[in-house]
Amino acid sequence: MLTLPMAGVLLCAAALPPLVGQDVAHGADRAARTTFGLIWLPVALTGLVSLGDLAIAICVSVVFADVGGWCGGRALGRSGPLSRPLSALSPAKTWGGVVGSAALSGLALWAMDAWTPLRWLAVLRGCALGDLLESVIKRGAGVKDAGRWLPGFGGLLDRIDSLLVTLLLLGATP
Repeated sequence: MLTLPMAGVLLCAAALPPLVGQDVAHGADRAARTTFGLIWLPVALTGLVSLGDLAIAICVSVVFADVGGWCGGRALGRSGPLSRPLSALSPAKTWGGVVGSAALSGLALWAMDAWTPLRWLAVLRGCALGDLLESVIKRGAGVKDAGRWLPGFGGLLDRIDSLLVTLLLLGATP
């Protein structure tokens, strides 16, 4: 749990660089983005601990959902009704990708004996929302990839964006 004193330390840590640097033009934006990152990442990742034995199954299903989204988008998202973009935030993300994500994430959960409707929906929604959230963050920063460690795959954030949102959604379900 994020305690009030811990939240205060994180807020101060986020505000310090723009204040020290006297960034009048972009200081509030920098502080807000840093605060979001400092709170979003640790709060979401605590979900791994609360999942216990299910953590591996959820991580595997999220990876399968990401792969299914790419495959579904390539195979089904080229033409027809499944080629419609999910959002203007990321026009390359199509409903065909959602179908691919649904199929492979459900298969992964089932194969690991972890399938429930709520888990499957959390993974599916987490993957779609995580990808769109990352698109917003990258577009706001004016970058195509969030890192260079894995060329062509968007960087580290692209590998964990879906997992972070999925963990938050799973934490909010009974």
